[in-house]
Amino acid sequence: MVLSFIFTLSFSGAAGATYSVHKGDTLYGVAQKYRMGYTDLRSLNPQIKNPNQLNVGQSIVVRTPDKASDLVDYAKVLKSQTKYVYGADYSLAPYKADCSSWTKHIYAKFGVSLPRTSREQSHVGTSISFKNMKKGDLMFFASNGTTISHVGIYMGNGMWISNLNTAQSVQTFSVWGPWTQKHFMWAQRVL
Repeated sequence: MVLSFIFTLSFSGAAGATYSVHKGDTLYGVAQKYRMGYTDLRSLNPQIKNPNQLNVGQSIVVRTPDKASDLVDYAKVLKSQTKYVYGADYSLAPYKADCSSWTKHIYAKFGVSLPRTSREQSHVGTSISFKNMKKGDLMFFASNGTTISHVGIYMGNGMWISNLNTAQSVQTFSVWGPWTQKHFMWAQRVL
């Protein structure tokens, strides 16, 4: 039996692609179309609990040549998957994580090895000023004004995403918001 696929891409930002499931689609077929390994496609889509049961219209994150967009798309997929747990063991990420184990997990999916804590992560890569941030840069914050205590990911277009705290878990924020402006220290480019 030969399966034919109709593919629809939706673009978030410049080039981050997701695939919208159509009748008859399989994860294996989508992986072949995008020249991805089946296991890699599964790991980028933790929202899919049963790979044999896809729903028409369901969004699946696929790889594109734009690593930063893919990384941001993956972070967005985790919004409904991650529960904030302070000091969570890294092995529980992305399902239970604090801000830094969450970013460590996400960047590892894209070949970037980060240390465990936000303070340690703030010294990896190249320091970037607020006005020079690009999609995929890590953003660092200090709640006391001097010591790094939080990390998030710049999404582009004036927005960032982070696994914030037990009350909110993964959320998106404007870089112009009062908390962001008060506590932002610098960004690091690691891609």
